Amino acid sequence: MKVLLLLAALIMAFGSIQIQGSITQLKEMIQRKIGKVDVFKYMYYGCHCGLGGGGIPKDATDWCCFAHDCCYDRLEDLTCGTKSLDYRFDYLWGQIICSVNDDFCAQQLCKCDKILVECFARNKQTYNWLHLLYTSKSCKEKSPSCSENRSLVI
Repeated sequence: MKVLLLLAALIMAFGSIQIQGSITQLKEMIQRKIGKVDVFKYMYYGCHCGLGGGGIPKDATDWCCFAHDCCYDRLEDLTCGTKSLDYRFDYLWGQIICSVNDDFCAQQLCKCDKILVECFARNKQTYNWLHLLYTSKSCKEKSPSCSENRSLVI
């Protein structure tokens, strides 16, 4: 509850923060795949989880976020609006299934988020609380190239 109050105060102070994709859908996807977790533990983690990103990812969870950033970058290159696009998905028998009834961009956005959530699930044992609320001072190295990342959609 305190986090929500803090977020509301920040929005009132600085205006609305534009978050890529639908944070509500991503949150639901994380909770269905991983369970009742606090999604905020992924929002400011390492060098790449959350808004922005730079530097060398600190661990497997941070690499998940790096790949997700690359996936969104590729969608933006295709002029898919990642900032306000909604998508639909189902969760059946432990699997995330993106709707085939959505348009191309919405399907691809869903796939980017699905890959992120599945990566979080595979690597949840590597989550390191020391990387939560990481400062940008600790992420000054040059970021890897997205072309080196093999887990991209499209």
